[in-house]
Amino acid sequence: MDGKRKYVSALGAVLLVAACGGPGSDAETTDRESVRTPAAAVKGEEPTDPRCALPADSVTVREDGSAVLLVWTFPDEPVYSEFVLPADSAYLAYRAAIRADGADARNPIADEPTPQSEDEATIMRDESLNRDLAQRGEVGVIERMRCLDALLFTFQHVRFSQLAHPTEFVASVLRKEAGDGARLMVVFGAGDELFPPKSVYGFDVAADSAAQGWEYWYVLHNHTIQHNNDRLALGAPALSTSDAQLMRSLAGTAGLRSARVTNGFYTYTVPARELDRLRSR
Repeated sequence: MDGKRKYVSALGAVLLVAACGGPGSDAETTDRESVRTPAAAVKGEEPTDPRCALPADSVTVREDGSAVLLVWTFPDEPVYSEFVLPADSAYLAYRAAIRADGADARNPIADEPTPQSEDEATIMRDESLNRDLAQRGEVGVIERMRCLDALLFTFQHVRFSQLAHPTEFVASVLRKEAGDGARLMVVFGAGDELFPPKSVYGFDVAADSAAQGWEYWYVLHNHTIQHNNDRLALGAPALSTSDAQLMRSLAGTAGLRSARVTNGFYTYTVPARELDRLRSR
C-alpha cells in the first residue's frame, strides 16, 4: 500500500470499498510491557532471540490459488512486543542485502515518478506530507521492528522473497484477556501477487472476533522495497493516503485501535485517534 507506485495503493483502494461496506494498541499501548534492548543491538549486530517464533499450528480459513488467509491464536508473551528479531536465515539475509546497498535508512530515499496530471501531483504532495509527519514524529511513531511484526514479515518473505518477488501482506492483530492470561489472534492474508486478493484480506474475520470481545489491537501491512537509481531502497514507513482512509474506516466500523506499516526494518505505528491528522483520499 506504498504510495510510490504512481501514488496509488491498489490494496488500500479495494479494501476501502470492502471496509466501508461492512463492519492494537495505541502508541503508548505498544509499550505496556517493559521492553529490553539486547546487548547485540548495542553492538550493531542483529538482536535476534530464540523465543521470537510463531506457533507451528495455524488454521487455514481460505485459499485462493497461492493466496491464503491464516489464523493463529496463542498466549501473548512479552517477547512479542520486544525489539528483537527472529533468528531466521532468510530474514537476516534480506536485512543484509538492504544494508549492503546502504539502504537501511529510517527515512528511505527512493526514485520519484513524474506526476502526469495535477490530480497526481496533489496526491504526491499529500503522500509526502504523511511521510514527513511520520518522520518528524508529529503523527504516530517510527520504531525498530518488534518481534511479532518481524515474524509476520518473515513469514511472507519465506513464502516469496521480498527481494526477488516483492509482495504485500495484511495482518489483523487482536488481543483478549482470559482467565489464564492474555491471548493474541493474528489474521494473516497474502498471496504471490504484489497485492493479495480481497478474498484473503481477513477484515471480516477480525471484525467478527472484535464483536465477540477481542480488542482489535492493530492492522499491519508492509510497503515493499523500491529503488534508488541502481540500489535498493526500503518502502516508506508511513500510511499512504489510501491507507489512512481505509484505517479510519476500520476504526469506525470495527473498533480498530491503531495501524502499522513496516518495511522489514522499521515499523510506523499511529493510533486511530490521530488518523484524522493524516491526508487521505
